[in-house]
Amino acid sequence: MVEETKRYKKGHFIGLGIAIGIPIGVPIGLALGNIAYGPAIGLPIGLLIGYLMEKNLNKNPVPISYQEERKIKKWLMIASGFGLVLFFALLALYFLK
Repeated sequence: MVEETKRYKKGHFIGLGIAIGIPIGVPIGLALGNIAYGPAIGLPIGLLIGYLMEKNLNKNPVPISYQEERKIKKWLMIASGFGLVLFFALLALYFLK
């Protein structure tokens, strides 16, 4: 009897890896004496974990429709814009003290 493996959408395990990597980075940031370094270190670790999981566990992903891809790109642009505004606001607050 052939066992059917579960299929996931493309990129499913990348997000899961990021969700795993950031909490892994927080104790590293605490050990370095600055908690802000933790997520910055955990993010690439999570991306690597997610990439490896995607490559090994999702060999035949469910393709993403055109509408889903446009929706994802729209939210990425909104989040990136918000992140840039927040970054420059914090940068301005830091240098204007």
